[in-house]
Amino acid sequence: MRTHEEGWPAYVAARGYPGARPLAAGMEGAVYALDGGLVAKVWGVRSGTELERLRRFYEALGEAVPGLATPRIVEVLRPGEAGGPFVTIERRLTGAPLGGLLGPRGPWSVPRAAGCLLDVHAALSAAGSPALRGLAVLDEPEPFWAGHGSWPAALLALIDRRTARFGARLSAAVPGFEGKLRRLRELVGGLGEVPLGLLHGDLVPDNVLAEAGADGRPRVTGVLDFGFLSTVGDPAFDAAVTAGVFDMYGPRRREAEALLDAAFTARFGYPPERLVLYRAVYGLITANAYDPEGRDGHFGFCADLLNREDTAALLGP
Repeated sequence: MRTHEEGWPAYVAARGYPGARPLAAGMEGAVYALDGGLVAKVWGVRSGTELERLRRFYEALGEAVPGLATPRIVEVLRPGEAGGPFVTIERRLTGAPLGGLLGPRGPWSVPRAAGCLLDVHAALSAAGSPALRGLAVLDEPEPFWAGHGSWPAALLALIDRRTARFGARLSAAVPGFEGKLRRLRELVGGLGEVPLGLLHGDLVPDNVLAEAGADGRPRVTGVLDFGFLSTVGDPAFDAAVTAGVFDMYGPRRREAEALLDAAFTARFGYPPERLVLYRAVYGLITANAYDPEGRDGHFGFCADLLNREDTAALLGP
């Protein structure tokens, strides 16, 4: 995680963007509010090539979902000869993180959040333009869709690449891993033709901006932080992930997940077993996203997805 560090306000001011004030910090970077309705994001490990892809993606996204405020990169500031991280200057979106409007996270907050999350999901799932296929996911060097003509083929290739890199670590944490992997690959390979839409990949409440409406309910004003697992694919995948990570480390996350699963299924008709499958896929492909050795909480969360009773019922014990 990148934190706010002394020196960055002066750095961006010297490049024509004054008034930098710490705004937020997360796994991918630290964000500073700037004058003129802009923000500066100091990235962790993103390369210039990745950020150029992201800039093009955001331009296509703005055209694909004109009714939803999304990021737009104004300029990419490249590091000097001494090296260092890239900095992007982006427009600042209005609203506050939905998570802050909900109060304590958990199943009690699902009814207030569900309307916003499902509305965002509906807007994104209707945007399946080929122009949105240009991003790589996770720490992959090439775009997710490169060399593939279908969602199942591209997803299977990603599963195989991640398994080749990290399968030994997952095998140590997931009893019966080889059998589960074999069945998972069979089910993904047998998906056939699926509807395609834009997947956010990390649609947690804090990545949705909202404001309180006249009736006191939150109303969506924008969506942040595309890029971790953003691509075009089966919208049911994003629904499964959104429900699963809503209260990711909370003691009642399964209850919150079940409530959101029911809401997604009622509105969009997603088969419950498809949501279980896609959460298992998410666990496999992202387990080592933050620690190659699997020593962090995210790895534990992903291993648990593969060890759960609903996963065992689908993939085998």
